[in-house]
Amino acid sequence: MWQQLTTEVAPADFVAQVRALHPQAGAFTAQLLWQRGIQREEVAAFLDWQAYCPTSPFEFPEMSVAMARLQQARQQQEKIAIWGDFDADGVTATAVLWEGLYRFFGQQLAGYYIPNRLQESHGLSAKGLQQLKQQGVSLVITCDTGCTNHAEIAVARTLGIEVIVTDHHTLAPEPLGAVALINPRQLPPEHPLRPLSGVAVAYKFVEAVYETWPQHSAVPLESLLDLVAIGLITDLVELRAEARYLAQRGLEVLAKTPRPGLNALLATCRRQGNRGTDISFGIGPRINAVSRVAGNVKPLIELLTTQDPQHAQNITNAVEQANNSRRQLQGAIATEAHKKVAQLDLSTARVIVLTDENWSVGILGIVANELVTTYGRPVILLRPDPQTGMATGSARSGGTVDLYEALRTQQHLFVHFGGHPYAAGFSLKTADIPALTAALNDYLLHQQGTATAIAEPLTIDLEVLLSALGIPLFKELQLLEPFGLGNPQPRLFVRGVAIQNPKEYRGKDQSLIYTQFDLVEPQTAIRFPAVWWRHRVSDCPATLCDVVLELDEWNGRVTANLVALQPSAASTITPAPVELIYDFRDRPEAAPQTGLRVETCPTSAAAWQHWVDRAQAQQQPLILAYTAPAELDPLSLWQTLVTRFKVASQQQHSLERSRLLAELELDEACFRSALTVFNTLGVEVHEQGEMLVCRWPQHPHPSPDTAPALEAFLAAIAEQQFRRRYFAQAPLQCLQRYGRG
Repeated sequence: MWQQLTTEVAPADFVAQVRALHPQAGAFTAQLLWQRGIQREEVAAFLDWQAYCPTSPFEFPEMSVAMARLQQARQQQEKIAIWGDFDADGVTATAVLWEGLYRFFGQQLAGYYIPNRLQESHGLSAKGLQQLKQQGVSLVITCDTGCTNHAEIAVARTLGIEVIVTDHHTLAPEPLGAVALINPRQLPPEHPLRPLSGVAVAYKFVEAVYETWPQHSAVPLESLLDLVAIGLITDLVELRAEARYLAQRGLEVLAKTPRPGLNALLATCRRQGNRGTDISFGIGPRINAVSRVAGNVKPLIELLTTQDPQHAQNITNAVEQANNSRRQLQGAIATEAHKKVAQLDLSTARVIVLTDENWSVGILGIVANELVTTYGRPVILLRPDPQTGMATGSARSGGTVDLYEALRTQQHLFVHFGGHPYAAGFSLKTADIPALTAALNDYLLHQQGTATAIAEPLTIDLEVLLSALGIPLFKELQLLEPFGLGNPQPRLFVRGVAIQNPKEYRGKDQSLIYTQFDLVEPQTAIRFPAVWWRHRVSDCPATLCDVVLELDEWNGRVTANLVALQPSAASTITPAPVELIYDFRDRPEAAPQTGLRVETCPTSAAAWQHWVDRAQAQQQPLILAYTAPAELDPLSLWQTLVTRFKVASQQQHSLERSRLLAELELDEACFRSALTVFNTLGVEVHEQGEMLVCRWPQHPHPSPDTAPALEAFLAAIAEQQFRRRYFAQAPLQCLQRYGRG
């Protein structure tokens, strides 16, 4: 199904404002900015980073604490190590800290530790910390990792190592135990530093160091921005505010970078480095391929920081070899996965779960993404290990459902589990895979109803004539780059064109098929070159077609990348559903009174869907008029529950269930978990309609089941807070998609 995003035309004064800001800006630019909700006061900085006012790194609440600890380390000549991560964001963050701090600390900077993807997991580990202790390290600075490593930081303290955490992932509710935590999630949702990725947080950390000790600044901060752009764009964070500013500046630096390693990578993938796609389709996949295929990414730090062109070229050759291996593995796994899907009944399967003992774990996530795009439902790919009886898997949803919420309902099956609403990784016993599959299908059936699951509609940004395609339009759309989450590459719709002179080719590794042809308008004979990736000549119809495409440039020539086509005679485009959701989460006092007001932050997917369904049923706009909720202390909440029920028992009065849950801000899952704990203590709680009657024993005695039940309750509270933070902070576009799920 194809959907036109909007038929609303940008106001004339808005178009005039955009035209006045840039010589290449026009009506198309203005229309896209208007559709994407870029406010009038934001337009100038969105189009040109020089109009943006950067934010101080000391906006991070604990940055001053971190600088004081660095001062102590400098004075006492302590050895310092950097702890990074193995994806492109983590690798570039490690390189930024290493290069930015090395000349400042000199030999005090003992080295860096990055886990091996094929042997270790993300984050700190006792094994790695012990290795650093043997090197005499007493201070570790993390980047792109660490904000949930409470146990490992406790281990570090027993070893005499203190930790400064710089990260951007979801925060746990309990104190971390680090010397300082530098994480944009500590900041309000609207804060300009909020969308930063791991490498951008590392950059702001180095910026704080240079502001604190300007007399010792050895490397120009701008020289690190090429690395920052790579990490930001590959990590798929929302490129707004400071993140967009850093990415824009970084692309300018990357286009003329003096780094031999980056120049060798750009030459290998035949890119110039001035566009986001040069990173997302060129540099980024190559950096990520190393960990997926080889596991060890330490040579990448050398590649990014070396000044030796020959050494850089040698490492680049190895990186390209790893990328070719990644492509072959990805193609082979994808082929096998599609064959396995063909054996499923997709009319009943709400989630695709596939297993194979021969699949490479490092490749499963990117193949799962490909399958989500093809089949329009969540995908889980697993590799069972016959020797251990365990299976390791990656799950993706592509935004169709909240996958994290679905998997969390089966968390008792997992040995390891983590992720976010649209991606997750986990391990479980191979014997439990059928139970997981059945439970997820049942969960999604109840969430989605009996309607057959279908793919997300293909959205169209603008309708244009074939004659409008070309360099001027490409340059105009290029003003919106870099594209990414919240600002996707524009999809253009062209009616009634013919496909002529189709020719089929294969990529240099022989695994990627594509077809080149001309799009031709019969009435005028206007033609435009196009490429249809992963399609054969036989896929090209002989009739007139309506097409959806994206403009791209290759070797100085603008071409159309075909996204989809359908015969003009059968072509239908539906308007996107009116999603009247007004976002006043940052200023609830200004929210309009007319409409369906959501004044309490939802705590689950079901709660959010309830509001969306009510708004649609009542044909009212949904008004988000809540602020980010305060963090709950799970243990304090448990003590409050104990007091409430104990007092109710002593005074022989009942509790009103809905009022109790509302006052304590508990969702149903947390409440049920609490009742389980009470049961293990011998406390009787009887539900009589809306009323709760409690009988508290004179001497409650914990049973063997009490400790695990209490741990499960505390985990449920943590999960509820994770969901609350999501609904308090997620961009409106994500919430709209969530509601369609």
